[in-house]
This record gives sequence, C-alpha cells and structure tokens, in this order.
Amino acid sequence: MMKGQSQVVGFTIITLIMLSITSIVFLWAQPLIERSSDFNDIDSMENQMIKLDNSIKQVAYDKSQKTIKFKIESGSLIWEKKNRINYYSNKELPFSSGEKIIVQGSLTGIDNTTATSPCYNSSVNGSIGDDESSCLYKQGSNFQLFYPVLNDSSGNCFSIRVVPGSNAGASAGNYDIELKYNQTNTVVESNLDNGCSTIYKPEITLNIK
Repeated sequence: MMKGQSQVVGFTIITLIMLSITSIVFLWAQPLIERSSDFNDIDSMENQMIKLDNSIKQVAYDKSQKTIKFKIESGSLIWEKKNRINYYSNKELPFSSGEKIIVQGSLTGIDNTTATSPCYNSSVNGSIGDDESSCLYKQGSNFQLFYPVLNDSSGNCFSIRVVPGSNAGASAGNYDIELKYNQTNTVVESNLDNGCSTIYKPEITLNIK
C-alpha cells in the first residue's frame, strides 16, 4: 500500500515539475514569438510599399490606370501633404526610432554623398539619369514614400505628383488601391533657385477602397 502511494506521489511531483518547466519556457518564449510576428508584419509592409511605388511609377509613365491589392497587417497608411505616402506602425520594436534606411531609390547623389541625394535630403533636386524618380525609406518600423524633383540639367524638371481620391487613408485590413493618371501639369518657375525653369508633373490619383 505504501509503495503504491509513493508511486502516485512521485508521479504527481514529476507532473508538477514538467508543468512548471513548460510554463517557464512559454513565458520566456512568448515575447520572442510576438517579436518575430512583429518583424514579419514589417517585412510584409515593406513588400506592400514597394508594390505600391512600382505601380504608381508604371501608371505615371504609361499614362494609364491600375488597381492593386494592398494588405495592412497593422498600423495605418495615409496620403499626406507634400506628395508623401506614410505608413505608421503600431509595433514597439527595438529600432523604432532608428535612422533612415533607403528601401528603394537613390542611395547617394551624383557626387557620391548622401547630402546631395534627394532621398536623404528632400530640399535638393535629383538628376535625371543618375537618381531614381521615387524614394521609399524605412525609419524604425515606419515607412515613407515620396517623389523628388529630377533635373535634366537644362532647366527641365520632372516629378510625379500623387493626389488623394475620395479616400486616401486606411488602417489594418485588405484593400483595393486605385491608381489613375489624370494629366501632366506644366509648372513654369518664376525663379531658378532650384535649377528648374519648367517642372513636368504627371498627376496620379490614389484612392483606397
């Protein structure tokens, strides 16, 4: 009888020890699992932003229209003034206030410095043939997409202009983003401080449905 009771007590103790170990492992691993999921969400958003950028440029160059599928895992996407499309994450990652990392666009200017790159310094113009027509960068867990002015060195400049449709902002969910070429606006500059005498701006309407 005592032997049987000892076996039951021993089994109970082993079971409690295993449950305690399992609980400790779960509590230790849970933040890592959540962190891994957060990184996956950011990687997914980066791919979505690249797809959006490529589609905007295609519509501008082809003077066409296009609808793309767009998934926001978390956070929000919004068109903002100064020709910018921003994605704001709600993820608390270790690098959430990090430096700008160029995802797509010109890494350096024509003199091989970031100071003259339109992606790093939005106050300067890029050069047609040397710089990309778009800049997509990641800062921490947030993204910004914008379209700098490019100069052909003869005073003729080019810049894609994105304007909002009836809805230009969205939170987490699955959406259709409609992109439509409207017209090319020709802006004659009254001063030559920026090196442009004329700026050609193909206008693209962005509408989130």
